[in-house]
Amino acid sequence: SVTKEESKYTSTIRLPRTKFPARLSAEKRSEVEDQLRKTCFSELYSWNRTAPALTKNEFILHDGPPYANGELHMGHAVNKILKDLILKHKIISGSRIHYVPGWDCHGLPIELKALEAFAKKSKKGLPGAGQARSAPEIRDTARRFALETIVKQRKSFEAWGITAAWSDSDRGLYRTLDPAYIREQLRLFYDLYERQLIYRALKPVFWSPSSRSALAEAELEYDEAHVSPSMYVKLRLADRGTDCPAIRSLGLGEVHAVIWTTTPWTLPANQAICYNPSLEYSLVRSAVDDGTDTLLIGKDLIPYLTEQLGQPFEALQTIPGSELRALRYHHPLNANELLPFLPAGHVKAEKGTGLVHTAPAHGPDDFLVCLEHRMVIKSLIDEEGRYNERAPAPLIGRLALTEGNRIVSELLRPATLHLGTLEHSYPIDWRTKQPVMLRASDQWFIDTSSLKQAALDAVRDVEIYPRSSSEVSKRVLEGQLRKRPYWCISRQRAWGVPIPVLYDSRSGQPVLHRSLLATIEARLMQESSIDFWWTTPVEQLVPEEMLQELEIPLDCLRKGNDILDIWFDSGVSWCTVLGKERVADLYLEGIDQFTGWFQSSLLTSVAARGKAPYKAIFVHGFAVDETGMKMSKSLGNIISPSSIITKYGCDVLRWWVCSHATQNTSIPVSHKLLTSSADSVQKLRGILKFLLGALERAGTGELEIRPEMLHHIDRYYLQQLAEFRRNVFELYDAYQHNRATASILNFCLSTLSGLYLHVVKDRLYCGTDQEHAHVTAILANTYQTLCEVLWPIVPFLVEESWSYSRENEYFYKCFRADLLRRAPSTADSKADLSCTAVEVALELRHAVYAQQAQLNVNSWLLQVTVECDEIDFARLSALHPTVGHADTETELCELLQVGSVALCSRSADRSNESTERFVVKITKSDQSLCPRCRRFMLAEGRDDRDCICRRCDQVLRTRV
Repeated sequence: SVTKEESKYTSTIRLPRTKFPARLSAEKRSEVEDQLRKTCFSELYSWNRTAPALTKNEFILHDGPPYANGELHMGHAVNKILKDLILKHKIISGSRIHYVPGWDCHGLPIELKALEAFAKKSKKGLPGAGQARSAPEIRDTARRFALETIVKQRKSFEAWGITAAWSDSDRGLYRTLDPAYIREQLRLFYDLYERQLIYRALKPVFWSPSSRSALAEAELEYDEAHVSPSMYVKLRLADRGTDCPAIRSLGLGEVHAVIWTTTPWTLPANQAICYNPSLEYSLVRSAVDDGTDTLLIGKDLIPYLTEQLGQPFEALQTIPGSELRALRYHHPLNANELLPFLPAGHVKAEKGTGLVHTAPAHGPDDFLVCLEHRMVIKSLIDEEGRYNERAPAPLIGRLALTEGNRIVSELLRPATLHLGTLEHSYPIDWRTKQPVMLRASDQWFIDTSSLKQAALDAVRDVEIYPRSSSEVSKRVLEGQLRKRPYWCISRQRAWGVPIPVLYDSRSGQPVLHRSLLATIEARLMQESSIDFWWTTPVEQLVPEEMLQELEIPLDCLRKGNDILDIWFDSGVSWCTVLGKERVADLYLEGIDQFTGWFQSSLLTSVAARGKAPYKAIFVHGFAVDETGMKMSKSLGNIISPSSIITKYGCDVLRWWVCSHATQNTSIPVSHKLLTSSADSVQKLRGILKFLLGALERAGTGELEIRPEMLHHIDRYYLQQLAEFRRNVFELYDAYQHNRATASILNFCLSTLSGLYLHVVKDRLYCGTDQEHAHVTAILANTYQTLCEVLWPIVPFLVEESWSYSRENEYFYKCFRADLLRRAPSTADSKADLSCTAVEVALELRHAVYAQQAQLNVNSWLLQVTVECDEIDFARLSALHPTVGHADTETELCELLQVGSVALCSRSADRSNESTERFVVKITKSDQSLCPRCRRFMLAEGRDDRDCICRRCDQVLRTRV
């Protein structure tokens, strides 16, 4: 409490004062944030693009488009806020930024939303309910859903303080459904086709019966606990295997080749048995079975099969694999069909039987082997995953993955050696979560085999962040490129960009022509939609020039119904957003995009222009709860960005992202961490309030740091301040945002609040006009620096505080004008001496505090005697030039926060008397403290309450 004597001097003390509130209620905070969004941040991007003061190179961050489907979650917040942290740092560093946020608008999830809408309409009995929906109807509903979602998501991104030209929907944003975007995509498709990098072929691709469409690798997830049949089947050799001399010489009865499969449903499509010519094979019989069956299996797999089948085998003969080529066998479900043995390098002696059931319609290795031997591919599965009319009668119309396995197993029971189950990892559709199959169909592909080496060469020059995992991340990306199979880019759905191709109905071959592309482009831009592809007859699309040049009758042309893969759709975004020549400085997305957008963007860019679309990649992890579990509605552990903003404010969400989202593959989200982030932001608010209060007391006069007025602690602090700013900016440049927040908190709470403000408060509050002005100038510099390092993370707090400062503009418009004086150069000739002296004094401070804590008394009443060696004495003398007696007004007293200090040197010959660096003796003075400053003691005998100290008396006299 303040005594009556002290209160009469209160008006003479320059205590900080500002209207900047110490705290904001949730309602007031929301009001402030809304106001800043509408005024300050709404024009930030356009200002940055045109401000003449920004002279550094343009920084391009290309936005990976989020999917226009559903509510935003913490993953979106992590992604967008990390991007914005980087962009705002680039702005504060003097760069122009190029950032165009986008949306991925096509694909199955949105199409399913459209179909759900029709289903709801059907349940309500509305007109038109229950009818099959045409592609234009589906597309119209899907488009409206996507656009409505974009409006909602865009408002949230603006609410998070994301820097972009949100008001410029034509040039400031991109959507994969925009006509200009689709036009560039169609042009790129034609370019790559003409360079033979895109082609159409019959190949086995991942096929989702639940989606009725082909899928790319990036559209797969894996069920680690999927259960499949595990079936060992014997297939009878033709003519008892006598086509092989080694078997013929034995004069055996029936001989069977044994194969193993986990997909019995593919056995009807069997067209060969593959073997490895470099392996050895054995003819064996069961050692416990009196039957006459002789089995052909891999020699090295006899022990494995003994264990798997539960019976020992007797080896009759070893046969080199090279002698199996002449063998033939009977199809498992059609004894009249004889099929070949084919050599293949993919056959291994690690598991199975050493003989591989080969169905080229359902396996890439199988397909390549049969293609090499010019075999016609047998395809028995339709788009719904059912057996077609070419399948055996009991299977026609049955679902292959479920009924097929059961029926085939029953049909082959006499030939089955063992039927069990196997729990293993199995691919599922990433959207429907249902099992997929490999199925041969005519599809469009990008020739990745021709692009792999160029892509690998391009990746070598790409930087990957975070640095801590860059080598591992690069190896992952390179490994995926090396093993990537052909890229299927066609899909059999309605909602997407149509593949602009006609087909010759006589041959089934695709028909492409530049005049057709020109016609499509003209209609696209005129109608602002590509829907006409589904509604316009062929004769209205085909130019006469094309018919004459290709000499194809018009009635032989039909339109294709396939659409482009969404990974191709989004992967060519660089083409529209960056143009043909520019390369992004940074792509920033989640770790899952190594198999997705990072890769599709790389392959399309390398294919089109021979270089990567990015100079660097930043990879962040996934948001999880405090136990490491994925967030889901079923677990009830979801924390949404909107709920965080409502409770804590946008800056707390941004601080949490900055603190936790850049160092791990898992990003923990919990109320405990959010509360901690809120506490950190509140502490920063308190520091900014103090600095604003100090600056307001300075009035409108010029604030100048004069070197001759600097105390040693000032020089030390200014050097620390400059180093702090440099360090944080370097951490921002290295995308080490978590270390930046730690550095900011440490500086603010330790160096600034815990040291400098504590030491200079006397000069600031009670000192002379010159002392006050000088400390205020240093604090003005501090405020400017804190705003610079904090603005990328907590821009709402910085701009709100800045509105209470002496400036009339937004902070981001002022920082370049150098309105507040910057710190003097750290090359100041006295800086090193000052820093050395202060560092020794801070060590001494620890020793003093250790003893002071035991006294429980006001530190300004303490009289301290310090004895140290000659080196420390010389350094401390810079702060305490008085020799031989105690002094109350030196910088060492100020730094130690004690009433008086007597400094003594311990000579070299006495250096071994004590092992302690400093010998400290503390006594308590009986004198009274000045009622004004509460720092200096009154002269002896002057303890009457009307007295003030000599320093305060002089200060007040100069103000009269």
